[in-house]
Amino acid sequence: MAVWGSSFAILRSLLADARATPLSLVSVRMAMASALLLGFMAASAKGRAQLRSLRGPLLRDGIFVGLLLGAGFLLQTEGLQRTTASRSGFLTGTLVVLTPLIEFALFRKRPALPALIGVLLAFAGMTALSSPWSDANQATAIGDALTLGCALIFAGQIVALGRIAPKYPVLPLLLLQLATTGAVAAVAGPFVEAQHFSGGARLWLALLYLATFATLLAFGIQTWAQRILPPVRVALISSLEPVFAALWAALLIGERLTVRELAGGALIVLGVAVGEAGAALRARTRAPS
Repeated sequence: MAVWGSSFAILRSLLADARATPLSLVSVRMAMASALLLGFMAASAKGRAQLRSLRGPLLRDGIFVGLLLGAGFLLQTEGLQRTTASRSGFLTGTLVVLTPLIEFALFRKRPALPALIGVLLAFAGMTALSSPWSDANQATAIGDALTLGCALIFAGQIVALGRIAPKYPVLPLLLLQLATTGAVAAVAGPFVEAQHFSGGARLWLALLYLATFATLLAFGIQTWAQRILPPVRVALISSLEPVFAALWAALLIGERLTVRELAGGALIVLGVAVGEAGAALRARTRAPS
């Protein structure tokens, strides 16, 4: 979560310096991560066997979750250039309360009372953070809306991956997700932006960090974790991301949150904490003595 949180500030800095357009960053980032993973897999007999298995249900399911991930990145990256890194991090974090709602809507898996209380608290925090009633925040309204859309799609991706990941090995499923996300960004890019990529040394170093740690490592861990953890639990763990996003934004690019934004972010984190504490308490009471 600390690594993912740092990506908001790094991307915001690159976008502010006009070193590259948003979707060109995503496509190059995913291409680099895919190439690194492909080279790693091709270096071993087991990896080459897994590459040969990229067909049938694995190919279909991997592309499906990759399309969700790609759509989420598209909205997140476009939203990030229209809002602040801190706000983007907090609003993306609302996926933690959207995940149980999607599970209920699709699979009738009813969230527990603590989760519902967490949803209400997080919604209140999201409203305070975005402040849709304030004329002063109209400049970030579009960015906030795009980021909320990204949170919804990311929540759907977590739910889908929770059902798909246990069926397949981690690395080929991860490769399909990353490659598909890069393809989505590459195809959509020319339609939504006048693409630009400076190719400077600072840009390549930042993308190498993002591709290796915030993409390959982070999504690899997520894919592995979703083989053994339920989607809601994964979403709850991801609640640390907006906190780290705000910390990194303050440290790296000097962003500061207003008192209202801090209060909104605190309500989101409180909502997540209530949901997680309630889930832990329920698990403890149901455990055999």
